[in-house]
Amino acid sequence: MAKQLKLKIKNIQLAQAAGLEKEKPSPEKVKEKAKTQITPPAPTEEPPPRRRAKTKSAFAHIEEEEVKPKEEIKEENKVEELELEGQVLVTKLPSADESLVIEESKSEVKPPFSKVEKRGEPRGEQKLGPTGRHVKDLYTPTKREPAPKLAPAEETKPAEKAPPSPAATTPAATAFVEEEDKSTKKKVREYKDLKPAKRELRPFDARDRQGLSEGEEERWRKKRPLKGQKRAFEEPIIRPNKLKIRIPISVKDLASEMKLKSSELIQKLLMQGAAYTVNDLLNDEATILFIGAEFGCDIAIDRVEEDRIQITKNTIQEEIASSDPKKLVIRPPVVAFMGHVDHGKTSLIDAIRKSNIVKTEAGAITQHIGAFRCKTASGDITILDTPGHEAFSAMRARGAEVTDIVVLVVAGDEGIREQTLEAIQHAKAAHVTIVVAINKSDKPNFNPENIYRQLADADLLPEIWGGQVVTVNTSAVTGEGIVQLLEMLALQSEVLELHANPHTRARGTVLESELHKGFGATATILIQNGTLRKGDAIVLENLWGRVKTMRDEYGNFLEEAGPATPVEIAGLSGVPEAGDPFIVVKNEKEAREIAEVRATGTKAKAMMQKKPVSLENLLQEDSAKGKKILKLIVRGDVQGSVEALKATLLKIHSEKVDLDVIFTGVGDVTESDAQLAAASNAVILGFHTQVESHATSLIKELGVVVRLHDIIYHAVDDVKGLMQGLLDKIAEEKLAGRAEVRAIFKASQLGIIAGCIVIEGAIIRSHHIRVERGGKTIWKGSIASLKREKEDVREVKKGLECGILLQNFNDVQVGDFLQTYEIIYLTQEI
Repeated sequence: MAKQLKLKIKNIQLAQAAGLEKEKPSPEKVKEKAKTQITPPAPTEEPPPRRRAKTKSAFAHIEEEEVKPKEEIKEENKVEELELEGQVLVTKLPSADESLVIEESKSEVKPPFSKVEKRGEPRGEQKLGPTGRHVKDLYTPTKREPAPKLAPAEETKPAEKAPPSPAATTPAATAFVEEEDKSTKKKVREYKDLKPAKRELRPFDARDRQGLSEGEEERWRKKRPLKGQKRAFEEPIIRPNKLKIRIPISVKDLASEMKLKSSELIQKLLMQGAAYTVNDLLNDEATILFIGAEFGCDIAIDRVEEDRIQITKNTIQEEIASSDPKKLVIRPPVVAFMGHVDHGKTSLIDAIRKSNIVKTEAGAITQHIGAFRCKTASGDITILDTPGHEAFSAMRARGAEVTDIVVLVVAGDEGIREQTLEAIQHAKAAHVTIVVAINKSDKPNFNPENIYRQLADADLLPEIWGGQVVTVNTSAVTGEGIVQLLEMLALQSEVLELHANPHTRARGTVLESELHKGFGATATILIQNGTLRKGDAIVLENLWGRVKTMRDEYGNFLEEAGPATPVEIAGLSGVPEAGDPFIVVKNEKEAREIAEVRATGTKAKAMMQKKPVSLENLLQEDSAKGKKILKLIVRGDVQGSVEALKATLLKIHSEKVDLDVIFTGVGDVTESDAQLAAASNAVILGFHTQVESHATSLIKELGVVVRLHDIIYHAVDDVKGLMQGLLDKIAEEKLAGRAEVRAIFKASQLGIIAGCIVIEGAIIRSHHIRVERGGKTIWKGSIASLKREKEDVREVKKGLECGILLQNFNDVQVGDFLQTYEIIYLTQEI
């Protein structure tokens, strides 16, 4: 209460200081004023007084008091109350003789400060404001002249327009009266408070609940256009006559560049028989040029970005040929050993390198591509060991592309086989020199003449028969012919004149890649030109990297590697594909940019390779709905093995089961693989890999099937078995016995019992039974009871009598035949 009282007092004081509150005169003064006031005569026709609006400003109060048309003149020596800024001034009214002078002074002095006393003069009785200072101290005092005396008649009738007195008929008095009329009729400026705009209450919504409507109290109002204002002129669309774009480009982007609607382009393409949507990509240059010609726009293909991400248009051989001859050096030859599986390729390499690689291979067969650098008496050579199994065709092709000489290993006791012919085709396609090593010369059934004939049939005429193909008889066990083979390789290398420029940036090919537990993504690469140094930034198709470590085949760390050197590098952004080319660029930033642009282009091309919708495709999909699908997740130790295993699995043809490889990866089986397999109902197939320790519990919990193999043909056979297991087994009925109904016996509790005699085979209680009547089967079911001479039996053989009670069937008649059969489920072939 005390606080509210203080606030109320403070508000009253402030109102008094601003002149918003007037003092009410006492009742005695009001009565005295009424007695002394003379009743005025009937007023002349005057306009009614102007009423002021209630909303006018309180600051115009003082001016309104000064411009009232009629003033009340009180008697002499009476006290007049003046209100000025909340202060009450007590002054004495002038006499009647002085009234004229007072009115004249009113017209000369500005209101309301004409009655303010000078600062130096005594103020008499006055009240101070709440600040302790008088409001008069804030204004400069004005000089007051002595006022002339007024006639008594004017004193008694201030509001009546009486005839002018003799004193007022003088020219000066006439001018004073006119001046007074002007001052009284002067309009006073009003200060009005603005009315607040009415606000419509809006409902409390979700934005208020979330506190998002703060600062939105004022509603947005659409700005009304001014009258007579002209609307903005819409400029016509100017379509370009020439355009330069990059491909691939979507239909939407091409339409935007040409300032057209996408529907116009789609309509034009549809008229030519090509169905496109807005987001489809256009990669055909002829189609883009046709669209430009139809709409009168000359479209040019921008290949600047394409050249930038390509880095160079020259091949490795063209780059070597264009190099300065003084900078070229002779490099060692790259020799690839190819041939059929188990013909002794790896054993022959071990004999040359004096190593024992065969023991490290699972199943004693090579399943990875190997790269080695070895020194011989005939000079240094780089050896590539390729697998001979039919599944590793891509590896053999990759080895033939990067090699200079192919050593075709043929077992002298077996002759040329399927993979040998395939290796010959790869070597011919790569235009490389072929040297034939007829291996296993230590065996008793070694027959080189048969090999010569088979080589001639394959268009490889040996030198012994007058051809150009060099043949050497070798034995990895005894070492026979190894020296001669190395000499022939050195001779062929001199004939080929192999050179490289070690002073330029490195270029080469990825032979193999894997995900190492310690080094991360690693790749075995073959440097074909230039010198690779530690710390170089490289680009590998859609991946990039910085060479952090570089090791040789023995695990030794290297700082640099020259031409024809196979090394294993680490520090890549991902696992590259085997066979991808690599090239060194300026810095890591440039490598990342190029790789990202290439990845974007690859993704766009993948989106374009969608299967076109046709009636034939729809019918194929409908027919394939009844097929079983085996989904696989393939994991391998290296990229080449994964690639070979996937290609082999997809070659499995079946009209009943489809094989779908939903994911392939390099490394151990992870938790994400288990979750993907559980979600898609797939089987995880691991090749030369293991399951991560922390993923084992999740695999058991989810019930995911994981199959691990080290030999590729074992993995293929296992997948065939899984495909076969998906097929429904075929039910086949095998006839077991036949009986004829000779009599019928009725039992009140059991029903009808058929008295039979077995005429074929044997009636076994556990078998199924059917009732035949008139050559037609009328019922199938099971045997409820089988008895012979009032004893339950399991089997009744041919020629014996028995009683048979059928399960839930009582319509047996004499002359019916009962046949028992066994259902056998047969496994389908894929």
